[in-house]
Amino acid sequence: MSGQTAFTGAAKTGPTLISLKDVVVDFATRDRVVRAVDGISLDMPEGGFTALVGPSGCGKSTVLNMVAGLLKPSAGSVTFEGRPVDGPNTRVGYMTQKDTLLPWRTVEDNVGIAFELRCRRSERGDKAARVAEMIERVGLKGFEKHFPSELSGGMRKRAALA
Repeated sequence: MSGQTAFTGAAKTGPTLISLKDVVVDFATRDRVVRAVDGISLDMPEGGFTALVGPSGCGKSTVLNMVAGLLKPSAGSVTFEGRPVDGPNTRVGYMTQKDTLLPWRTVEDNVGIAFELRCRRSERGDKAARVAEMIERVGLKGFEKHFPSELSGGMRKRAALA
């Protein structure tokens, strides 16, 4: 995010939840180093709304990946609730432009992936009930057995969100 602006739309509603200080991200290619983020500093309050706006390739997704702990900055610091982000942060999630539903799995099976990946066996017992609850919360009750190709774009987004 070189020369770009991040807009925090809400008045500060709580303590700083996410903070980026002098963050730089460089990516090495075969023949050069590309600076994706150049010295961004930003505080995002708890309960606030922040929009990262800029042209394609300016570093918006890179910033999100750092906050989620999927990418480390080349320089500077990223904190969540006052603690350094030093690995995947299970308390942070974001929606990408493209949904990441698995085409061979139903809505129900796609939503259930979270339980397969991060729950202990003892927590999996109520998986069906929790999956059903999430599907209902995003307004897809009745579409549990549908595959992604059978859903509209908006329905796919909601399934991915669940």
